[in-house]
Amino acid sequence: MEPIVDGNILRSLNRSELRRKVLFYLLSIYPYRSYLSEISRAVKSDPSNVKGCLEGLGVRYTGEESLIGLGLVIVEQSKNGFKYFKINPEIVEEVRNMKNMFSDKKVYTVEIG
Repeated sequence: MEPIVDGNILRSLNRSELRRKVLFYLLSIYPYRSYLSEISRAVKSDPSNVKGCLEGLGVRYTGEESLIGLGLVIVEQSKNGFKYFKINPEIVEEVRNMKNMFSDKKVYTVEIG
């Protein structure tokens, strides 16, 4: 049986290859966390674009469709004010299933209504 994925999450990940790269990079280092510039180096993208897909940034990356807004990633702030990002520990298995879905190269649809 196919895993059930929230339609908003699936739509958001389908619309942005960078969101998928960031999410699956954080999955690959789980249970560890990473900071913005390290993530941007790992996915070979500009830090401002990575920040946008993590937290939201204007119209291009809305807050509701960001990885944090969707509940896939959490932020941990250190005592010195640095932000660290990691996969939400409550949904690690679901993210692993999503990675398998996207690596299968199948087309997934969402029923609306």
